[in-house]
Amino acid sequence: MKKHLYLLAAVTGMFLGSCSSNDDVEVDESFEVNVSVSLDNFYQSYDYLDTKHNLSTQLPDDYRIFNSKYKCYIQVRTLFYDSDGYLVDSLLYYSTNTNQYTTTLRLPEGTYTAVSTLTFADNNSGDDASWWTLENKERLSSAVLSTDNRHSSYCIMSYDAQTFNVTSGRSANVALSPSPVGAVGYVYYQNFQYKSESTYGTVADNGIRSLCVYGRNIAKGYRLNPNTSNKYIYLDDGGQNNWYFLSSNDEPSDFDKDWTFFKTNLYGYFYILSPQVRVQFGYVPEGTQYFTGYGEASYNIVSGKTYLAYWDYFQVGNPYFGIADNNHWNTYTSSDSGAKLRVPKKK
Repeated sequence: MKKHLYLLAAVTGMFLGSCSSNDDVEVDESFEVNVSVSLDNFYQSYDYLDTKHNLSTQLPDDYRIFNSKYKCYIQVRTLFYDSDGYLVDSLLYYSTNTNQYTTTLRLPEGTYTAVSTLTFADNNSGDDASWWTLENKERLSSAVLSTDNRHSSYCIMSYDAQTFNVTSGRSANVALSPSPVGAVGYVYYQNFQYKSESTYGTVADNGIRSLCVYGRNIAKGYRLNPNTSNKYIYLDDGGQNNWYFLSSNDEPSDFDKDWTFFKTNLYGYFYILSPQVRVQFGYVPEGTQYFTGYGEASYNIVSGKTYLAYWDYFQVGNPYFGIADNNHWNTYTSSDSGAKLRVPKKK
């Protein structure tokens, strides 16, 4: 009888040992996900060209040569959230061209949301290189991308999201094509006068020493959740008279107090994130530090478009802001009254 009991105990021990050994074997229950992110739409819609003025660079050209000229990269970031909205994986890649980024990863069976953003980055050294800051990324409901420098045209951003399923025994495919979020503003100030010409001509001094484009209801962040009702986060509105810079003060850098001359190519670019904004041209008169506004209007900003902010000294009361085209330039001849630009010699 004892012999049988010993045999039974030995067999039981072998069985338990076998079960314990099997518990240590990990079974891969994740499945392949093929991911592709197209970079084609990152900036291609910002295609406006100023055909009148002989500028050294144009906006699309700046973007096309971003890597060779400015040592910038396109940061490709893709975040993967499970059905409960928790971050389960992420990809970060720095590209030197506008082709397509492809890779694979593995995820367990389930439903997921992939969110992809394209931004400019100074270099490919790490997560903080982008011109945007990713905040609260662990939950899709709270994930936000915020601009580091909303005045810069290099703060453009593109976004796309896709929901997909991972099924046992099958590979999943995710194809993302981020499109521009926000618009670019092109500033051109023509015939800028910044000293009295009363001694030399008929054009009186308008007292303007610097120009700017102001706005209200300016967005500073973009929510990544594709299902949120309001994707924009705005700066605090300080009241009716609280205006924010869209394009910071533009002041001629070669100002000479001894004589009068004009600057005809005072231009620049800036980024507009918000879909709706009240825009106002403004100037700062000589001897003051206060903004004076004129030309106030409301505009529905269309993402992916370039807007022209145009001001002409000879038509100071008629500024233009709208979709950029080449139909708004004022032209002059030597016979036009007040339009002959004459530069006196130094005394």
